[in-house]
Amino acid sequence: MPPGIFRYTVGAGTPRRSITLCREGWRLKKRTATLLALVLALAAAFGLWLDGNVYENGSRTLPCEESGPILSITTFDGESESTPLVKCFGHTWISLDNRSGHPVYLKDCEIRDGEQVTLSVWAVRGLSGLLFNMEPGYIRDYGRYVGRRSLRANIGEEQLRTIEAYIDREDGWTLGGNCSRWSLRLWNAVVEEDFALKTQTLVYTPERVEKALCEFDCVETDRDFSRAGNIFCLRDGVRTELTLCS
Repeated sequence: MPPGIFRYTVGAGTPRRSITLCREGWRLKKRTATLLALVLALAAAFGLWLDGNVYENGSRTLPCEESGPILSITTFDGESESTPLVKCFGHTWISLDNRSGHPVYLKDCEIRDGEQVTLSVWAVRGLSGLLFNMEPGYIRDYGRYVGRRSLRANIGEEQLRTIEAYIDREDGWTLGGNCSRWSLRLWNAVVEEDFALKTQTLVYTPERVEKALCEFDCVETDRDFSRAGNIFCLRDGVRTELTLCS
């Protein structure tokens, strides 16, 4: 029996019946937990299957010039990293490419002219915050995310404040707020309404984000992110510098 399940009384007789009731309570907790896990698993499977959107490839246009701040959303469906026994569910992230001719700032991060920054939420144990420039490191050092798809849009410098406000509200990964949901909602909060992506029904996944991206006729494959800087985490306003293991 796990510790803390039984409560013993020193003195005149601890009734054996009370111990039996504790055991029954523990069994009930186990059954309840098992049932809850089953319900959650079924809900997740249903959410992965259900999507009320209809996607039409190449039916929309989004013009983008190589000037000013350029926002992009990138998604990787995991296909190239999956095996017959292990399914990779992929990853989605946001990037900002500065082509303004002068430095711009996102929180305390200076993005010089010609530089990039990527950002997304990660479920890293002990560090489930907002990570900057993690994806370029994985691409460079480990050859990850082959087949990734990206969509770009010009934004005004004043919209950087919109990104900062979004970061202040949502700076960490949660079960209901994964990287795909976080990135897609940030994109929709910044770009013009005509260029918003279709939101998901119950569960946000990189595969569904890719379907939404591919409605545009200007989607890029394997976009370069090599101009991004050092990796760091931002959580509750605190910045922590990070490095990838060699």
